[in-house]
Parts: sequence; structure tokens; C-alpha cells
Amino acid sequence: MNNQPYLVRVLFRLLLALAFLGSQVVLAATPQEALEAALANWVAAQSGVAAEQVKMAAPDPRVQVQPCGGSFSFDYPFVNKENVRARCNKPAWQIFVKVGYTQQQQPLEIVVTNRDIAPGMALKDSDLEMKAVASATAGSFNEKAPLVGRQVKRPLAKGQPVVVHDLEKGQKAVRAKLAFKAGDLMTESAIERVDLAPGAGGNSPAWIATEIAPGTRVNKNIAAGQIIQTTDIAENRLVVVASSNLGAGQLLKPELLKLERLDAEKINRTHLFDLSGLDGSELMRPIRAGEAIRTSDLRPALMVKKGDLVTIIIGRPPEFMISVRVEALQDGRLHEQIKLRNTESGYVFSGIITGKGAVKGV
Repeated sequence: MNNQPYLVRVLFRLLLALAFLGSQVVLAATPQEALEAALANWVAAQSGVAAEQVKMAAPDPRVQVQPCGGSFSFDYPFVNKENVRARCNKPAWQIFVKVGYTQQQQPLEIVVTNRDIAPGMALKDSDLEMKAVASATAGSFNEKAPLVGRQVKRPLAKGQPVVVHDLEKGQKAVRAKLAFKAGDLMTESAIERVDLAPGAGGNSPAWIATEIAPGTRVNKNIAAGQIIQTTDIAENRLVVVASSNLGAGQLLKPELLKLERLDAEKINRTHLFDLSGLDGSELMRPIRAGEAIRTSDLRPALMVKKGDLVTIIIGRPPEFMISVRVEALQDGRLHEQIKLRNTESGYVFSGIITGKGAVKGV
């Protein structure tokens, strides 16, 4: 009798332990439930839907999902993305399962840029495209029309959603200080930046916030004082290209070069935009016909070689001038200073190269 309370306490503790273990068994996930949970999260991340929408089709009754003591990895082995390959790394096994969705979400569409947009640019319809997304970005637009002609105030990368805070509230524009002819390069000295009253500049006034993009040209005549429109600026830009195959060391001449159009987004400041000013330059590498030439491809041409007899001009024409033939003691390029020797007296002095076989005294 004295042991009865002790036995009761033991039995009570045993029942509590069994109840606790039973609850754990009920709560523990089966191998298939563990696979389904991991699979749903992975498919949801790939498809942009909620994990609750992803459902795994019942596996073949002959295939039993084994416990996985490690981690799962998933991939789509086929193009249709209806089947997923699930792999366990510990122990190593894999299984193919079919997935579906409880409801088909209607994709949202928002406006994004289809190229990089610089600050101050007025948006055109061709700068924009619609993109399906799982959820809309705050302040985004679901149609392009309200954005056409609006100016952006910060850089936008290709594929970036356009939101309200990216747009200028006011209207800014560029006005021609000097007259332009169609095809002229735009220069800072020929324009001025102005603020306009709403609607005063037309449908799409151009705006250049900081500096003119390299190679920018106008595609029509523009009078001095006229507000420049985005449609006045050429989409493609003219750059200097080789008119035939040219070798390394080739001295550049106008007849070897020509201007051709290149997409604006492919152009940078290393391109050449004018055929003038290239005299006295040579190529550092071979250039194919039609290939754009860059400043990095050029160097001053070798105008004098060691041992050449060159002409040095002394004096100030037309008052007084003497030309003497002297020997170059060094190779030299345009505007470089080299050592020279008078072949009669042996006197050595310096001169600056002014052209092919010509120098002037220092």
C-alpha cells in the first residue's frame, strides 16, 4: 500500500512521455511532405508565384519517396517546366515529379526601358517596352502613352521599370545659340540650356543635362534660337571608318577614310567623328575596311628616321629665312624634339619635327 502513490506517479510520468512522443510523431513530416515543401518553395521562386499555389502531382504508387537526411536540389530537366528533377545529397537519390498550380495568375505588365537612358532625355515610344512581372513596382506605369515626351531626371538601365520619381516635374530644353545644318555635330558652344513653361517646347523637347554625348549630330536644319526637339537629333551617329583594309603604321590620309553611321549606344568617346585633324597620325594596328577607328588606334606618325637628311628652317619668314640640310640622329614623330647634326661642321643641336622630313630650331 505504501508503494501505491509511487507507482501512480511513475505511471503518470510515463503517460506524459508517451503523449509527448505521440505529438512529435504527428507533427513530424513524412519524406513526401518534406519533399513537397522544399519543391514548392523552389518552384515558387523560379515562377514568381506563391509557394501555396504549387502542387506536386501524386507520384507513381510504385515509387516511394525515401527520407533525405541532407538537402534537396532541383532543376528542370525538360523545356516544358512541367517536370522537376529532385535530388537528395544524403543519401544520394533522385526522383522526377510533375508540378502544377492551383490557379493560373494573370501576369501583370509594367513599362520598362529597352535601352540605357541618360538623365534629361525625353522618352520616346521606342525607348520603352512592356514586361510581365509577378508584382508591380511602386509608382510604375502599366502603359507607355503617359511616359512619351516626359524627361527623366536620373539614369535608367536597360530593363529598369520607369516610376513616377524618375520623371522631371518641370520642362527643360536645349536651345540653339547658333544655326545648325543637317548633319552638323552638336557642340556645347552652339547650344544653351533653358527652363520652359509647360507645353512651351513642343511635344518632346530635347534635354542634355551635363554634356553632349560623343558624336551627336542634328538630322535637320535648325535656326538660331530654336528649341531643339528629340526628333531633331539623329538616332545613329557618323563615325570615322576605314574605306579599305589598312595596315599597322599606315599614315592616315583623307582618301583612306570615310564617315559611316553607327548605333548611338555602341559609341563612346574613343571614336572619331571628324575626318579633319588626322594628318600626321598613323595606325598602331591593322584596321579592316568599314571598321571604326578610335583614338586608341592612333599615334603621331614617324616623320623622321635616324640617318635621314632633313631640312631645318632658321629665321622668321618672310623677313629672314635660311634652310639647311642636316642629319637626324634619332627617330622622331610629329612635334617631338630630336638631336640633329650639321654634316659640314659636325655641330650637334636640337630641333622640333614639323612634318615629313622637316624640323625647326628650338
